[in-house]
Amino acid sequence: TSSERFGSWLRRRKGTKAQKQTVRGLLLMAEGQWGEARKILVSSAKEVNTPLINYLSAARAAHEMGDPEGRDQLLRNAHESTPGSKFAVGLTQAELQKNAEQWEQSLATLLQLKSTSPRHPQVLGMLSEVYRELEDWQALLELLPEVKKRKIYSERTYSALQREAITKRLTQAGGDAATVWSEVPKDLKRQPELIAAYARALLKSGAVPDSQAEAAESAIRDALQQIWDDDLVMLYGQISGANPARQLVAAEGWLKARPNDPKLLLTLGRICLMNEEWAKAREYFEASLRMQSSVEVYGELGRLCVSLGESERGSEYLAHATVGLPELPMPVR
Repeated sequence: TSSERFGSWLRRRKGTKAQKQTVRGLLLMAEGQWGEARKILVSSAKEVNTPLINYLSAARAAHEMGDPEGRDQLLRNAHESTPGSKFAVGLTQAELQKNAEQWEQSLATLLQLKSTSPRHPQVLGMLSEVYRELEDWQALLELLPEVKKRKIYSERTYSALQREAITKRLTQAGGDAATVWSEVPKDLKRQPELIAAYARALLKSGAVPDSQAEAAESAIRDALQQIWDDDLVMLYGQISGANPARQLVAAEGWLKARPNDPKLLLTLGRICLMNEEWAKAREYFEASLRMQSSVEVYGELGRLCVSLGESERGSEYLAHATVGLPELPMPVR
């Protein structure tokens, strides 16, 4: 009938107009005109065949306008408008929550998505970012094997993220540092950066100090037998272990192969202080200073000279010194 034809024509006309409005709304989005874009996209959503696009785009516009409540309502509209859209809407919601630094909300959304699709690359990638921001290093470490398998990041980015997660997890481990270290992949246990983090975590924990210091000293000593690293050498000279004489023997053994290493000489001076060998400590500090000018060596020489009664010379050294020297024994006059 003519009325049916007219109705069909009217619907097509409305649909065509709505499609044009949708395109206009998307163009406004691209131009950053969020308010006008949102208004047009929402008004034309009910007349188009793909309202999901309209609502999701409008939700992004609301997000850019700083309207989280409006954003979430538009996401609900998106879900209701299109059967089977729950996952796509959830992804958008998690992304926008993350971008708004709503970390806890984003985490909840992502965990829900992960329960539905545990290997989805975008979910895994966002989840790793959110765990990092929340500093939930244990959860991130548990997630990383799947992240690696799905090749979410480049090898370089993945390795950096893994090292950061292990280092930060060790830092917060307290008395559980040894347990955390036991779970670190074997190949990573040879990396100086992580060995240093493990040793520092042991020393920081405060639980059974002598035992922890012994474990830290042993870990660094074993590592330095295999690979030479300046940071580990410096850390070795700050561990007051239960057996400083053994530390001195080990370090003097390394000196035979590296007689002009200024950092090793500084470390040897500090270990001599632990053994209360004041004259020998001074010799090592002076040898280190001849090799390389260092504010730390100036500091060690300065406080040693002052403790030995050479206040004037000590003050000269301390004028070039750094602050924050490790706590070490000093001679008492």
